[in-house]
Amino acid sequence: MGLCMAKTDKDKKVYKNGFNLFEAYPIQFSEKVETVPYDEPAEAFNFPFPDKNIAHIMVNLCPTEPWALPHVRITENNPREFFSKLDRVRTRYFGGSHCHAVISSHEIDLIKEVKEFTWHGDWLHTYLLDPIYPHDAPVLLLKKILGLHLAYGQDTRETGVLILEPQAVAEIFEHYIRGNECSTRLIPLSGTGLGENKILKVKPGTPIQAILDGNVRENITCRVFVDGPLNGSEVKDMRQRIGWTTKNIVILEERDYKTPFSFFRLNELVFTTSLMGELRRCVYCNHCDDMCPVNLEPALYWQCHTRGEKQRARLYGLEKCIECGLCSFICPSKLELLQIIKECKLADSGSRLKDETDYKKI
Repeated sequence: MGLCMAKTDKDKKVYKNGFNLFEAYPIQFSEKVETVPYDEPAEAFNFPFPDKNIAHIMVNLCPTEPWALPHVRITENNPREFFSKLDRVRTRYFGGSHCHAVISSHEIDLIKEVKEFTWHGDWLHTYLLDPIYPHDAPVLLLKKILGLHLAYGQDTRETGVLILEPQAVAEIFEHYIRGNECSTRLIPLSGTGLGENKILKVKPGTPIQAILDGNVRENITCRVFVDGPLNGSEVKDMRQRIGWTTKNIVILEERDYKTPFSFFRLNELVFTTSLMGELRRCVYCNHCDDMCPVNLEPALYWQCHTRGEKQRARLYGLEKCIECGLCSFICPSKLELLQIIKECKLADSGSRLKDETDYKKI
């Protein structure tokens, strides 16, 4: 099958249902891949093959975050070899399944290569997608590509779909088909706390501190995030080790001062990492509403939280939130909206559990 155009929104690259992070934060990585020295053995590679029947395999080659590993590093500038590996993995472990490759609409050369490759069989279906964050989130991706409606947090394998990380394709091929030992993984290292953005070859099991040594700028305070600052996790203990599912590490310089009237300078959006000085009241600007990719109104959750009515947030579609973090990112008052949403979800689930328990007692 040839290339298909997934539904895109080229005229709305900033507000309304997503944000073009590549335009706002263009990141250039060093051409050289550096190896992080670590003497201990690597964490053993193991891929958890699903026990359910897989009808569709989806591989995303359209990252929507600039700190993600560029596809040219994954395919090693040889897309045909990459898709040949994917076919071998599919045939060996998921016979009869269809593969769906999602490609950035900006990758003209890759599109041409894949179009030629698809002439050799109908097992591979390719789709073009604009790299707007968070359009590659599973809930949105499955809806756009396969027309499936998935609840946030639901395992895609329950619907017969396996979302396979591109780097994992090569790892599965090397380890299970060729029988070679997998001992390193490519990890992009980027952010304002660095002198240079790099692609690192790292042994899974390596402490994050060993990765930061010699890379972070001197005499600054930083915050470290695994798998991105929007919806990844902040590293509190630098002894934390990376694993085979770690996608990237972002280091941001800490700022502990206010940016005066930041909400008047919408053309100067920057990542704030402030722990001090930025928190203000909600100014009802509606930026979080405009940004939300699933058409929610995050400010309402903030109001519920501040009034001590966390459970009331369920009245405003709380369960549809995909926790992408865009509302926190765009908020001029730097309200921790994603954190608030997670707290409201916990309160809601606790309330539902109590209701069910009380009902059983009756």
